[in-house]
Amino acid sequence: MHRVFRKALDGATGESKSIIVVIVDIRGFSAFSKEVESPETAMFVKRVYMKLIDSYFPYASFYKSTGDGLLLTIPWGEKNLEEVSRKVIASCIACHSKFGSMCSGDPVINFKVPDKIGIGVARGTACCLVSGEIIIDYSGRLLNLTSRLNDLARPSGIVTDGAFDISLLTDEQRAIFEENNNIYLRGIAEDEPISIYFTPEFTTISKYNKQPIAAKRWRYVKDIKPYRDLLKFNKFRYLLESEPLSSDNISVTIKHPKMLKGKTQKGYISIFGFADFTYSVEAGKPVVWVDFPRLCERLKEVKKNMNVTIDIAYAEK
Repeated sequence: MHRVFRKALDGATGESKSIIVVIVDIRGFSAFSKEVESPETAMFVKRVYMKLIDSYFPYASFYKSTGDGLLLTIPWGEKNLEEVSRKVIASCIACHSKFGSMCSGDPVINFKVPDKIGIGVARGTACCLVSGEIIIDYSGRLLNLTSRLNDLARPSGIVTDGAFDISLLTDEQRAIFEENNNIYLRGIAEDEPISIYFTPEFTTISKYNKQPIAAKRWRYVKDIKPYRDLLKFNKFRYLLESEPLSSDNISVTIKHPKMLKGKTQKGYISIFGFADFTYSVEAGKPVVWVDFPRLCERLKEVKKNMNVTIDIAYAEK
């Protein structure tokens, strides 16, 4: 596979493409991967990918694994924009509603699997790295935006950006969405909000994304520990240099080398937000306590000698 990839790079060029980007992410995957053996994890992911590609998005032009989910793109043009938009959202709705039973009746999947997904959707243009008829990859703001929208879809649900234009959808499709025009996204919309549409029945928008980001004075605490050291502690205390605006203005992000089927994916890292922390003031000093046992539950695939980065960001008062 790597030789095919390398050969394709020789004649690769960049082109601007009009696409809809969909990112489907399995919720609770890290915890699941700690409860079952690696071959079972791989088999579940394989089955999910097959279902997504064969049953829900067979018309996509490009697919890319994200480790615990799938990124896919669908081309559109002026003449078929409405048709394609409705088709994509119909697939997202069907996939989201049926994901919990997606592997039911599959004799290979005889163990408990995650039953929720989050879906981010955005429409626009992106840079396509193409070699002949082979699409190698996509890049650009649209991909980053879709990733951020996917992260908003928690604990599950579907989130699109306002520019997707849900007026193109059917009345039935529009009815499941609610608009929020005051959303801030790191790296995308930090000081000026953007509009999104989300599924309120399944999705709760974090308070963090309802306040400006760039306008605040942000402070950071970084800690890097081998995974084996995390296993030694209960809750671990981090002293903040100054007082945060509030506990809602604190975020904890975890980074570690990406693992797939027990192997490190060179050049890739896994990043996720971690909510199991508490804020308090002790002896006049602001501190954040990170629940290491809960964190270790999400890091089962990480090898004990691997470094795990804990990034604490907070808006200063």
